[in-house]
Amino acid sequence: MALDFIAGCIGGSVGIIAGHPLDTLKVHIQSGRGSALECTKSLLNGGILSSVYRGVWAPLGGIAAVNAIVFGVYGNTRRALPNSDSLTTHAIAGAAAGLMQSLICAPVELVKTRQQLAKAEEGMPKGAWSGARHIVKNGGFKSLFRGLGLTVARDSPAFAIYFTSYEAMTRGDQSAMRVFTAGGVAGALSWVLLYPIDVVKSRIQGDAIGRYLGAWDCFIKSIQSEGWRCMGRGVVAVTLRAFISNGACFSAVVWTERAWQHCTSDTAVKTFAHAAAIGEAVRHEPDYLCDM
Repeated sequence: MALDFIAGCIGGSVGIIAGHPLDTLKVHIQSGRGSALECTKSLLNGGILSSVYRGVWAPLGGIAAVNAIVFGVYGNTRRALPNSDSLTTHAIAGAAAGLMQSLICAPVELVKTRQQLAKAEEGMPKGAWSGARHIVKNGGFKSLFRGLGLTVARDSPAFAIYFTSYEAMTRGDQSAMRVFTAGGVAGALSWVLLYPIDVVKSRIQGDAIGRYLGAWDCFIKSIQSEGWRCMGRGVVAVTLRAFISNGACFSAVVWTERAWQHCTSDTAVKTFAHAAAIGEAVRHEPDYLCDM
């Protein structure tokens, strides 16, 4: 469990830092602020660090808890099931992990989305905690969990796809290139197949003025005003971001696990050698010491 937690934290943090600029671009496109090219120009005009990394502290702030749940629930569920190595078991464990982590992921993503779309809400602070307090102050504690149902509907099947596809692609080969590629493809698949749900979720969570009554109302109004294409708006950015972010995440996770195993094996060897040396010394003690 400790290894799951540490590897998940490191991998998740690396993945967020690698993919956040494209996540910011995705949210702007999904919210109808223009084409991918128009949104890219607008973000770059504001400066790379101040614009594309806006809202990064919210996901980084919650990454320890989120990844502790994801990798902890996934690992423990998989080991608790009868056939821990089957792909079906990986899918069930992934779905359970996605379900549980949604409770933390929903408010974290809501704060991130509001900060990424800061122009739509005057007075939105930049910090993760200050942003959360601002939302609670204006809409109550319940407002932090706006979009929770959509987050569960997205993440539970997404993590089933995510872990199953990664496991299928890395069996028998866990080289650095295979791990990065498999992680990237697994991440891209889990996003693309459930992308319309994420579009509605982003619009609901970014709605600071009460434009939508709920998920279905948001979906109908979006289709009526922008057509069916709006449900796929930003899919190129999110696919690229998912590939880079999840490839980096799984690479960091595997590297951490290998480093941990290397350190623990070295410690075990040293402990064994020390014990053997003591035993050898005892065997060669003078007889008069042994008789004392």
